[in-house]
Amino acid sequence: MTLNSATSAGVSSAAVPLVFDTVGQSFAVPGGTHEVLHEVTFTAEPGEIISVIGSSGCGKSTLLRAAAGLNRITAGTVRIGEKAVTGLDPRVAIGFQEPRLLPWRTVADNVALGLPQGTKKSEGAASVARLLDLVGLSEYADHRPKEISGGMAQRVSLARALARTPGVLLLDEPFGALDALTRINMQDLLLDVHRQDPTTILLVTHDVEEALYLSNRVIVLGKDTPEAPATIQRIVTVDCAHPRDRADAEITALRSELLAELGVEEIAV
Repeated sequence: MTLNSATSAGVSSAAVPLVFDTVGQSFAVPGGTHEVLHEVTFTAEPGEIISVIGSSGCGKSTLLRAAAGLNRITAGTVRIGEKAVTGLDPRVAIGFQEPRLLPWRTVADNVALGLPQGTKKSEGAASVARLLDLVGLSEYADHRPKEISGGMAQRVSLARALARTPGVLLLDEPFGALDALTRINMQDLLLDVHRQDPTTILLVTHDVEEALYLSNRVIVLGKDTPEAPATIQRIVTVDCAHPRDRADAEITALRSELLAELGVEEIAV
C-alpha cells in the first residue's frame, strides 16, 4: 500500500490505526433483529485516508458511528490503536455534514470547544490561533456563524475537530451540503491540513470522485441482495500521489468502474 505524500513525509505522532475486525451490527426490530453490517474487516493505518462509499442505506454511517463509539457493535471488535472501542474515545474527533456551530459564540470560541478538557488558557488560545491560520480564517476569529459563509462555517467545524489533535478523524459527508466549487476547495483544504498533520482519516461519502481524489484506499460497502446485510464488496487502492489531477486517466478509469459497481450508468458526452 502506498500512502500519500503527507504520510510518507512523516506520520503525525498522534495518528493511530483504526481496526475493524469482523464487525457486525444488528438492531432490534419487531419480531426479531435486523443485521445491517456483516463481518466488516479492514485497518486504516496511521496517517492513511480511507473513504467508504456505497448506496444509501448500506450502513456507511453505521460503520462510522461504530468507530466513534456511538453505536455498540453486536459482533467483532473495533480498535483505536490497541484499545477496543467501548464508548467515546478522546483520541477521536468527528466532523458532520452540517457545521453545527453555536450561533452565540465567535468563530474562535467555536473552535475552542474542541480543545481537550484541562487545556491551559494560554495554550488553548495559541492552538485556536494556529488552527484558524491553518484553515485560512484568522481574520474572522471574532465573527459569529451568521456572519460567515457556509464554506467558512465548514472550515470552522474542521478546525474544531482538529483542536484535540485527534489520532483518528471521522468525517460523515462533511462537504455534502456545499456547492460544487466550495466542495472542491474544501477537499483541497483537507489535503493541505492532512499534509501538515497527517492524522488517520475515515471519510464517508456518496461522491465517488471525492473518494478517489482524497483517499489512499476506497472501501465499497454493498449488499448481495436487498434483504442481506452490507459487507465489503471491494477495496480499491489509489496509487496516485498527491496532489492529484482530477482528470488523471487512472482516477477516471477507477471512477467509471466504481460507478458501474454502484449501478450508476455514466452518460457519454
